[in-house]
Amino acid sequence: MIDQERVRIFDSQGEAYKQAFQIFLDHTDQKRNARRWLQQVVDGLPARKVFIDAGAGNGEVTRTFADAFERTIAIEPNVYLLTQLQRAVPVAEAIGQPIMTAQPAAQGDLVLCSHTLYYIPAADWLAHLERLVSWMSPTGVTIVVLQHRESGCMNMVHHFFGHRFELRRTADLFRVKHGDRYEVVTTLDPANVVTPDLAKTYAVAEFMLNLLDIKDAPTRQEVEDYLQAHFVSSQGGYQIPVHQDFLQIRARVAAGVA
Repeated sequence: MIDQERVRIFDSQGEAYKQAFQIFLDHTDQKRNARRWLQQVVDGLPARKVFIDAGAGNGEVTRTFADAFERTIAIEPNVYLLTQLQRAVPVAEAIGQPIMTAQPAAQGDLVLCSHTLYYIPAADWLAHLERLVSWMSPTGVTIVVLQHRESGCMNMVHHFFGHRFELRRTADLFRVKHGDRYEVVTTLDPANVVTPDLAKTYAVAEFMLNLLDIKDAPTRQEVEDYLQAHFVSSQGGYQIPVHQDFLQIRARVAAGVA
């Protein structure tokens, strides 16, 4: 029996991961849409003294909004990404620790955690969310961004691995526990990956499947069959929905307080 090619398991610091991530970036409007959505929030903040980016990665998003704030604090425990972050945003105060041990020196008017929870066990999400909110200024906002649980991409992850990322469930748990103190709102923002051929579509799929710690990798043929069955575009090429959930948490204003 011929051993079939299987989905690769990426090292987040390896060249294959970087190449796959770049193909994703080159063919999606997800990042652009997120920036537009977040810019509207930033424009409406009553104060813009401190921006805390938790899970800042290589600093791409951090750099976009750093100039809007007097001070930027960026948290990134991955040493490789932390080095890129410091180069990309030299004005940021970089903290090379995980969210649960990091201690920002100021409260954030914007506390952002974008596409980071994938890499944290789901059982720990509520504790992480509470930690993020604890860093928020009294008039600030905490925003967590994650792919919507039933986007085309997440349906693919569920098909192969039986797993979904349930941001709204964590939001509900937070609301039950703290709802009288905070406004908790989740907003869906559409986004897509549009690719011209099967090879690039497979590269994006391979990158997305690596959001999980892969134990039993599907074959390339199985993934390509799934892509052909679900993501062929009527306009030609392929389109994978990668819609995002934006979870916003703000402190409620007490009655009678301006």
